[in-house]
Amino acid sequence: MSAASGVMQTRMERLLDERSTVSQLHDDLLAHVESRDGEQGLTEIEQKQVDGYRARAGELDAEIEQLSEHLEREEKSASASKTIRAHLAGRMDGVEVNGGGEIVYHSFASYARDYMLARMPGNIAEQIVSRAGGEDARRAARERLARTPANTLSSNVPGLIPDQHIAQIFQVIDASRPLVASATRAALERGRLSFPKITQRPVVAVQNTQKTEAGNQGMLVTMEEATASTYLGGGDLSWQAIEWSTPNALDLWFRLAAADYALKTEQDAGEVLQTAGFLNIIGTPLDGTDTYDDWVAAIMAGAAEVYANSGRMADTLYLAPDQFYAFAGLIPVTAGAAFVGGGVNVGGQAGAFAGMSLVVSRGLDAGVALVGDAQALIVAETPGAPVQLRAVEPAIGGLEVGIIGAFEAVVVEDEAFALLTTAS
Repeated sequence: MSAASGVMQTRMERLLDERSTVSQLHDDLLAHVESRDGEQGLTEIEQKQVDGYRARAGELDAEIEQLSEHLEREEKSASASKTIRAHLAGRMDGVEVNGGGEIVYHSFASYARDYMLARMPGNIAEQIVSRAGGEDARRAARERLARTPANTLSSNVPGLIPDQHIAQIFQVIDASRPLVASATRAALERGRLSFPKITQRPVVAVQNTQKTEAGNQGMLVTMEEATASTYLGGGDLSWQAIEWSTPNALDLWFRLAAADYALKTEQDAGEVLQTAGFLNIIGTPLDGTDTYDDWVAAIMAGAAEVYANSGRMADTLYLAPDQFYAFAGLIPVTAGAAFVGGGVNVGGQAGAFAGMSLVVSRGLDAGVALVGDAQALIVAETPGAPVQLRAVEPAIGGLEVGIIGAFEAVVVEDEAFALLTTAS
């Protein structure tokens, strides 16, 4: 668009705006006259206003019509000029006009020639222009460079842009069992677990006189038994789902099933552990409004409770995840190596405190914190559990899958654990 055409379009827009305003004023005045009660017709002043609006509207219409004709001629002239210049450009070596009237360069050399003619400054550029044909050549080069190139967007070539697939599962698949890992382990060969339990011990006493009895109490050992629970999960996958999936659907199924097996068995161990601890709650349990000193006092009270009741040394601090973070957040920076001999690993939900191993388990109910002797917790499990089961279904092109394992957790002595909180 030329500068003159731009000025005319600006004036056209202003005239159209003024014409719209005049028309609105005229219509508003007539509407006001019609709305009056008991009086008809225009007053002398109102008549002059209406005549003025109509006269101005006529003047504006006449100029708008003239400008409109002029702009139409300008557009036709510009279109014809573009066609002619494109035709002339097509005669240049290395340049042609495609079906849409656009300039197409066949080589970088032809593009570079136009670029130097049209845009390079200085004396060298003037020499190039002079040798190439003067200002007419420069003007033609500028016309060619000013063409509108055809766009190719990503939406035009979907076949060249395949979806990016990250072959990795980002969700948590947690098969950890910290409670089970900290306990005394036993291989479960049958469906029942049996173990001896001392219910009465021999005693030793001072002999009052020669040839008299002193300590005289028999030893009693009973056989305790527990029936293991069998955990089973199954599913059915098609051959296509297994063969065409990334990550492999079969492997993922077993991983997810094993994670759920781990959670269920960890909760089994947590249930028997906190049940034993509930029978031995410390005198002043934690209530959720505690300080670091309150925690230290509770841990010491729990360890003392275990020792007094069973003669065992409490070597482990068991915490549900919420209690772990509550406790870790209260440990002051100045606490010497986490109360002499330890370190709390927040990222790994593990560590030690005051010489005790720190076991954080999702198998414990929220709000549970207890101390005890880890050797008093026994877990028995079938070797290799969870065992993977597979059965091919050739008639339907599938694979029936499952996992199975027998598990049992027992506390050999309830007095070996003490609960630090009021949770049940």
